[in-house]
Amino acid sequence: MSLRMQLTDQIKEAMKARDAQALNALRYLLSLIKNVEIDTKKELTDEEIISLLQKEVKRRRDAINQFKSANRQDLVDAEEAQLVFLVKFLPKQLTKEEIEAEMKPLVDALSQKDMSTAMREIMPKFKGRADGKMVSDIVKAMLV
Repeated sequence: MSLRMQLTDQIKEAMKARDAQALNALRYLLSLIKNVEIDTKKELTDEEIISLLQKEVKRRRDAINQFKSANRQDLVDAEEAQLVFLVKFLPKQLTKEEIEAEMKPLVDALSQKDMSTAMREIMPKFKGRADGKMVSDIVKAMLV
């Protein structure tokens, strides 16, 4: 089942359960997908939807950090609640240990041991499965 179909099913379930918070988050996500589809004039694939989800999750986490620094707990709670529903649609994220285990042979096999070359070679293998910042930090540690 495609992500779009799963999202539609989740919206229906949220409507039946009268869960306004879930419904708002899911409808927002569906509207993001539809807007991108209108802009690109084509239907998004699951990979493109996952990429869109990752951008939105990152945007939410940044907003949460900013709201925390501004002592706006009400906005932090609202963003965290929406973040919970967005994360459900992302593939299982790798842990730091799993990333390190997969990355060790990749870093050892690099011809040039600089950050930009390493990230260019390594990031496509972790796309969608790991946070880019975490991968970047691990690469920095391994190259030093």
